[in-house]
Amino acid sequence: MRADNGDLPRLAVAPVTRLLLVALMTACGSSPSGSSARAHLETPTAETSATPIVTADPGGPTLLPVPADVAFLQAPIAIQKEWRTYYATGAITVVPNSTVPFTHPATPPVVDATNGAVSSTTAQLWGDALMRETAWENWAITASQVGLFDNGIVSASQAEPGLVLPQGATTFRIVGPRWPSSLRLIPLSSASQTFLGTTDGYAFVFTFTQGWSVQAVFPNGTTQAIADQSATAGTSVFVAGKLTTVADFGQLWYGSASFVCNASEPAAVLTICGE
Repeated sequence: MRADNGDLPRLAVAPVTRLLLVALMTACGSSPSGSSARAHLETPTAETSATPIVTADPGGPTLLPVPADVAFLQAPIAIQKEWRTYYATGAITVVPNSTVPFTHPATPPVVDATNGAVSSTTAQLWGDALMRETAWENWAITASQVGLFDNGIVSASQAEPGLVLPQGATTFRIVGPRWPSSLRLIPLSSASQTFLGTTDGYAFVFTFTQGWSVQAVFPNGTTQAIADQSATAGTSVFVAGKLTTVADFGQLWYGSASFVCNASEPAAVLTICGE
């Protein structure tokens, strides 16, 4: 989710992406794949406010019980088999630990602005999927597994074009809570779909109560902010998408387009933000 200047994921364009952004912030689909990955480095992060979800999650992935991230080639054969497709296409170089999709704040109550086209129960389910997708985004950033973005695994690549480390930097970290704090589900008009270049019929509009940023970390400990990967308190973003089940990642709100709700954006963007 990119969320800094509105040139979001056209997400994962929020920073928020595209969510988040990231930034960043509908029907069932299939999982995509692609090509490129980065080496895993243990990463410090200021993102410590997430609340573990310990109840069973019916939309969760079929993760094997891995207590911590494991380099793919060092993982047990059974785990390699589980994740080999993503490794082979360059989307990951490590196997994620099994807590990733369940470690996030509780989903905010979804305001259903679809005029009955979507039930409140379904809207909340989609909100859960958005939070789960954000959890995967945050993991991909802090574990240097941004091949998930490049290959369009957890969101369309044009929605979250990916992050590039500056020369000499070794990894990323997230400073601040990169989580949506309010969610509103809206329908997209045919004109909005044409503008966004998507056939998805719905979008989430969400707000970040607190600011956050993604930084590159250098070996000497210095950091550098990543462009378009930050949000100030009160920033709103929308992410058009649909409910999709991705093997091993679970039910996700698969973003196809995203913008920051900024007065400098085109009228078509502001219309969507205001719906």
